[in-house]
Amino acid sequence: MRKALHLAALTILTATTLRAQVSDPNKLIAPPPRNPALQRPSPADNLQYLWQFTHPAPLGEANNLRVDARFQSFLRDAFPQHQSMWGPPNSHEPLATIIPLFLTQYGAVTAADNRYLTVDGCVPSFCAASGLLWIDLGRPHPLAVFAAVNWNPEAHTTDQPAADYNLWLFANRQLSPDELPLALTQAIAHWNIRLATAHRLVPHIAHALLVEPDGTPVALNPEQAGANTLPPQPDTTTPQHAENQ
Repeated sequence: MRKALHLAALTILTATTLRAQVSDPNKLIAPPPRNPALQRPSPADNLQYLWQFTHPAPLGEANNLRVDARFQSFLRDAFPQHQSMWGPPNSHEPLATIIPLFLTQYGAVTAADNRYLTVDGCVPSFCAASGLLWIDLGRPHPLAVFAAVNWNPEAHTTDQPAADYNLWLFANRQLSPDELPLALTQAIAHWNIRLATAHRLVPHIAHALLVEPDGTPVALNPEQAGANTLPPQPDTTTPQHAENQ
């Protein structure tokens, strides 16, 4: 009898010790692997802070966004290529330093479908050079495209409706010219509508280029990029200077 009681006490003590060592029974088996689609984005891809600059609607806070250190860092990482559309010949100023300039005057930050964010504006005192930054924040790794418009000085002056402009599309990753995102081309088309409503310059795009991340230009049909959806109109809000400043 005494031996049986001793054996029972030993069994209880052993079970208690095991429970103390294994505080969480779930740790006895390996946890299932995480779904890659649910992985948190890396710091370089975490652009959710951009949403705060869409308030107050409808124009947001473009001026504050342009000088935000996180935004400037994002531009340097996303757009390392050089450009030849602005500045002295052969200057090849980095695109990341040009983008904020093209978003300065009349700057606006807007959102669409709880997914897409756009920032648009123009060069101060020369809205014949303007830009639209479009970002798809609904992807694990956001897609960003900067659309830049600049006057072609070889023909008419900027105060003439027949003036021609060039459109450049710079992307932070490889894009097929035949499969541009519909939301991007719609954003460019809506951009023209907003310009027309505000009595600002609506350009006639004569040539369009898609510039790949390595700097290779690919010719585009302007309408394929969402341009020329409205008749051109001159800017009637402020005097324009027919020279590249």
